[in-house]
Amino acid sequence: MTDALEGKPATDRASKRKAEKRGRLLAAARKLFIQRGYHETRPQDIAKAADVAHGTFYSHFHDKREIFLAFASEAQEDLHEFVTARIPQVDSFEEYIHFSLNAIQEFAEQNPGLLRSALVDTKVFDPTDSTSKFVRSKFASGFIKILMRAKTQDELYDDVDPELMGHAMMGLIQSSAPQAYRMGKSREEFVELLANFLIRAMVKNPKKA
Repeated sequence: MTDALEGKPATDRASKRKAEKRGRLLAAARKLFIQRGYHETRPQDIAKAADVAHGTFYSHFHDKREIFLAFASEAQEDLHEFVTARIPQVDSFEEYIHFSLNAIQEFAEQNPGLLRSALVDTKVFDPTDSTSKFVRSKFASGFIKILMRAKTQDELYDDVDPELMGHAMMGLIQSSAPQAYRMGKSREEFVELLANFLIRAMVKNPKKA
């Protein structure tokens, strides 16, 4: 019993050190993937930026793909929490889309380069990965839910499929939000342009012309 108790603090310290190094690797990977992109970032670059030995990288991650998947999953969760916290209880799809697009663009402004990674389909890197499906579906569920309610209230055109369009909106936002940021569009301009496009495409009698 004594040996076990004496060994516990050492084990705890080792676990904390391991977790701290993993955190440093993920922070370094986040920075490099955003700055350089996936293909131009090497495991040794991540280890160097995290100030750990090259071999330490492989004690936490099998390869670059695995750390990218971990980074993308964190980015997706960050985006989901950020956006959902900024959407109040609303009654219409038009209100919801304005609030959600504004929050997404605010996230992009506060985290330059991160939005693309947050919305990436990680199955591109690993066909067996289930993280992307879960997180992206959870994020799209807000759009799907509000579209389904609008459909039952006869606000949408008859041929609008809420589930399909909820997921399609993910791809549209993924490509347009970073582009709007690069083009120097203000948040208000981006929200207005994309919201109007989506509303006109799906809503029968939009409140705004």
